[in-house]
Amino acid sequence: MGPASDPAFHLWLEEDEARAVATALNLLIADERHEPPIRPLAREILASIEAAAGGPGVAQVPLSPPQMKITHTAVKLMFDDTQREQGEERDVLRRILDKLPDEHTMRAIEIE
Repeated sequence: MGPASDPAFHLWLEEDEARAVATALNLLIADERHEPPIRPLAREILASIEAAAGGPGVAQVPLSPPQMKITHTAVKLMFDDTQREQGEERDVLRRILDKLPDEHTMRAIEIE
């Protein structure tokens, strides 16, 4: 990777968080309503999670701004779809959202 393509953000994920992000991204990919540019970005993130999660401990996932927005979108959609009874899952999703920049930052990122 050259300087222009270096990731803008590194997301550090515990094992349960990596699984939750992967599930959220797979659900996003399966949803046919999403624009075609979203699916390849989501697949790139999944590959990065898989590569980073291979070792013990915390996985470091480098994300470009569009990948960061897709990750936030997928996790936020999954968080919004969970019920109060799913407290443990909601806690994991909330931890992930807390590690990402805020929604205003995400809205400013454009996906081409």
